Amino acid sequence: MASGITVPEAIRQLFDIDVASQSQLLKTKADSLVRNKLIKVETEQKVQRKAKYLAPGQMTVLFNALLLNAVFHDPKDVKRIFEDNAYRQECAKAVKVMFGESNSLMGIAISNGLASKFAGALAGSFDLYKDKLPNPFTVLPQLALGKNLNLLHALLAQSAAMAPADNMLLAYLQGDFDKAAQMASMMCSDNEAVNQLKRHVEKEVREAVEFDDLLDKFKNM
Repeated sequence: MASGITVPEAIRQLFDIDVASQSQLLKTKADSLVRNKLIKVETEQKVQRKAKYLAPGQMTVLFNALLLNAVFHDPKDVKRIFEDNAYRQECAKAVKVMFGESNSLMGIAISNGLASKFAGALAGSFDLYKDKLPNPFTVLPQLALGKNLNLLHALLAQSAAMAPADNMLLAYLQGDFDKAAQMASMMCSDNEAVNQLKRHVEKEVREAVEFDDLLDKFKNM
């Protein structure tokens, strides 16, 4: 038998949000995470249709996935954070730089203490399947920013007014490694988190160039 709690009901319990009246977008995001099989559901045949309920143990996964989706727009990236520890560490560095010491991102109030704990949990051995991440947001960004606009995309839209480290971070997360490397080469910071990210970006680009050179050698053999 199914557990009897639907995704909208779970969101209401977890975040005190009625998706039908407050944010259909949040349900759409959750449904995307169900489709990519990060969130497990059970199906029950009703008289005229099939009803879907969260599988046992999925409340925490749903909570953590929606928090991460507030920052990382693509559900595939959220799933990868759960499954790929190396990628999770990259994202943890990005989160640490993005939150910094700020009290607000794009007008969304955040708790400095919980933001630090959120970043720390992501960087550590925190079990995303069993334990709830600290929630640094007073209002989920999915509600505050609207359709298809998460924190990274909103910050990218205002990149002209951003600090160099933020621009480097966003270029890196958008997959524009050449731009990120160029910014990294011109950047000097006293912030160790920023310097760690800078070194990581430079290493990634260097390895990509070396790999391309290796491919060229094989082509010419």
